[in-house]
Amino acid sequence: MEMKRILPVAIIALALLSLLAYAMWIKPGTETSLPGSVGQINTTQQNQGQAPQAAPQAAPQAAPAPIPNEVVSSSEPATVVPDGTDLKQYCEKYYSAWKAADWQTAYDLQPLSKKEKSDVNGTAQQLQGYGMVGYTIGEPQIDKNIAVMGVNLDLGQNGIWKTNWTFVKNDKGQWTVQDSVTGMVQ
Repeated sequence: MEMKRILPVAIIALALLSLLAYAMWIKPGTETSLPGSVGQINTTQQNQGQAPQAAPQAAPQAAPAPIPNEVVSSSEPATVVPDGTDLKQYCEKYYSAWKAADWQTAYDLQPLSKKEKSDVNGTAQQLQGYGMVGYTIGEPQIDKNIAVMGVNLDLGQNGIWKTNWTFVKNDKGQWTVQDSVTGMVQ
């Protein structure tokens, strides 16, 4: 492989491993733990016969501040879930776009914080580098004004990964996409 292709994949892998290391240090039951089951994978989507590749451990990073369970202001910029779309449909649209290589749609559905860090082309490169072969979307875990959606990703030779999407209602009662965090399932 050319260095131009290896370097972005290595950077992404290091970032994801950092998230994994951080997740391993969180004690269950604290405010920052996320609900939902990690181990449920649709066996029809698993890539049979391939073992996940081992990756070196990374040092944990500082913990992000937990998202408060309060409405956010609709005057603040945010990615808003369209009216008439539930959270599961929203995630389905994102992963369907990813599988179809519809990078503009996938980019538009990301949390604002991710859009600020990259453009459509950067998002396309990143998502292509993961090598997703399938996904399974769980049910939303809703607690008042905050919801978490768990999605299991089958990344083929890279193993099974989990993304937790965090949504928070704004003062107009609309869900806003606040964050998405990915880590490897052990």
